[in-house]
Amino acid sequence: MRERQLNANWRSHFDKNFITVEQAAGMVSSGDRIYLVTQHEPPSLMASLIGRATELRDVELRSLRVMNNFGIFEPEWAPMIRGNVTMVGAENRHAVEGGWTDFTVIGFGDVNRAFDQRRPGSAAYDYCWLTVSPPNEQGFCCAGSHLWDLRMGMRSSKLNIAGINRHLPRTFGDTWIHVSEIDYFFAEDEPPPVRGPLTVSPLVKAVAGHVSTLIRDRDTIQVGMGSTSNMLALAGAFDDKEDLGYFAEMAGAGIIDLVKKGVINSKYATLHPNKIVTVGAGGSPEEYTYISDNPMFEFYDFDHMLNPALISRNDNMVSINNALSVDLRGQINVVSMGPKLFGGSGGQLAYHLGACMSKGGRAITVLPSTTSDGSISRIVSEHPQGQMVTVPWDLADTIVTEFGVADLVGKTMRERASALIEIAHPDHRPELRKAASTLL
Repeated sequence: MRERQLNANWRSHFDKNFITVEQAAGMVSSGDRIYLVTQHEPPSLMASLIGRATELRDVELRSLRVMNNFGIFEPEWAPMIRGNVTMVGAENRHAVEGGWTDFTVIGFGDVNRAFDQRRPGSAAYDYCWLTVSPPNEQGFCCAGSHLWDLRMGMRSSKLNIAGINRHLPRTFGDTWIHVSEIDYFFAEDEPPPVRGPLTVSPLVKAVAGHVSTLIRDRDTIQVGMGSTSNMLALAGAFDDKEDLGYFAEMAGAGIIDLVKKGVINSKYATLHPNKIVTVGAGGSPEEYTYISDNPMFEFYDFDHMLNPALISRNDNMVSINNALSVDLRGQINVVSMGPKLFGGSGGQLAYHLGACMSKGGRAITVLPSTTSDGSISRIVSEHPQGQMVTVPWDLADTIVTEFGVADLVGKTMRERASALIEIAHPDHRPELRKAASTLL
C-alpha cells in the first residue's frame, strides 16, 4: 500500500524526506551497522559521520571496498568506526593485516547467501548509504555506471539513505531505482571518482603480446582489474581483433576506447548481443560522458554478473585475470602471500569457471614472472604454509608471463611443471627444475 501511494505521488515523498547531511549522519548511534555501497561513498556524509565519531562506539562500516578510506583505516578509529571489507587494497591492507579492520570472505557462491537475512545469525544493516542521480519525471533515480553491491545493500538494510548527485551518468540495465525504494535523501555534489594516470611497462607490453595470440575474432572477453590484466587493453592486446564481445565484472583501462574504435562491439555475443555488459565502468570524465545515455552499455549487479552459469552461456568466453603466484602443479594464488592478505578474489573464480564451461571458452591467467625487484619468482615450486588458493589445479588452463604461454590443459604433472618453468624468469629456472625433480 505504501509503495503504491508513493508511486502515485513520488514528489511528495522525495520533498518530505529530503534532509541535510548533518541530519543523516546524526541518525547513527553507537552499535549501528552501516552498509556503504562500493564506489557510491558519499564524501559529505562520510565527513559528517567522522566529525562526530568521538560520540560513537562500535559502529560497523561494511563495504566490499571503500575506495576512499576517509582516514578511517587507522587503529585509533576502530573503537568508534570499524571497517569491514571484502577486497583488500592499498588503502586498507595495513588495517586488515593489523586486525583493526575486519575482512569478510565473499565469493561468487556467497553473493546471495551472505546477504540472506533468513540465515541463522544474519541481521539487517541499520542503514545503506549510496548515491543516485536526481529523479526523472517518473520518479526514478539512476545509480550511474557503478552498480556493484548497491541492490544487495539496499535489500539488506532497514533504511536506505541516498545522496542526490547530478554528476552521475544515466545508464541502462538494472540501474534505475524509484524514489519509493529510498527512505531519505540529501544533497551530494562530488563528481564520480577519476582514475589516475596509467603507464604501460615493457613487461606488460610483453604479456599483452602473448595474450594477443590467444584471442580470436568474435571472442567474448572479460578482463580483470589486477595490476597486469587491467593494463592489457592499453598495451594493445586486443587492437588487431575484430568484433569482440564484452561481459565482465568491470570495464577497466582502455576498454571504452576499444568500444569507440569498434574493436569491442558484442555483435556476436551470445547472451547480450550488441551490448557491453558489466557491473562497473568509467574512470575519466570523458568515459563517463561516453557511457551516459549510451544504450550500448548495460549494468547489472553481482546476482547477474558473477553467476558462472550465465557467464558460460557466452560462447567463446575468455576470462583474463591476474595472479600473485602459480605453483608447479597449477594452483593459482590470487589473494595472499602466505597467510598475509594482499587482495581479494572478487569475481575471478566465477569468470574462470564460466569460461571453462563455455563452448569454445578459455581461462587465461597473467602475472609477472617475478616480484618487482626480480628477487622472488612468482612461478613457485610449492605455495608456502598458510597460502590461500583461489583457482584449484584441476581448473588451471593457460598461464602467461612476459616470457611466454603455458597451456596446462590435458598435461601430466611433469608436463605442467615443465611448461611453467619455461615461462618463469631465466634466473629462477634452475632452482625450479631442481625442485620439480624431487616433487614430481
